[in-house]
Amino acid sequence: MGKPRRGPLRGANRRKQELLLSLFRAAREEKGLHQTDVANALGRPQSFVSKYEAGARRLDLLELKEVCDAIGVGLADFVRRFETALEAPAEGGHRSTSSAATQRKVRR
Repeated sequence: MGKPRRGPLRGANRRKQELLLSLFRAAREEKGLHQTDVANALGRPQSFVSKYEAGARRLDLLELKEVCDAIGVGLADFVRRFETALEAPAEGGHRSTSSAATQRKVRR
């Protein structure tokens, strides 16, 4: 047997990654944008947006800044939303990764 696979949604950071992906989608939808709108603003194919929203592709800091600009959300604001969502306990004392909880955090 080989080493266990490691990827964007593997290991201890899985919940954090899923939360980040939910925030990407929620921030885009909050602005009334489709993946094609963001892709056009970035000069990239729609599949680029689909892949990072699905966790199949990770963004570096420069790409994250470009995505935030295309969506109309400041980079610092997006990071703040992510940190706030990470710290928020869900019902039952567990932190949530649900879309509804994430969208509440994004709207603040």
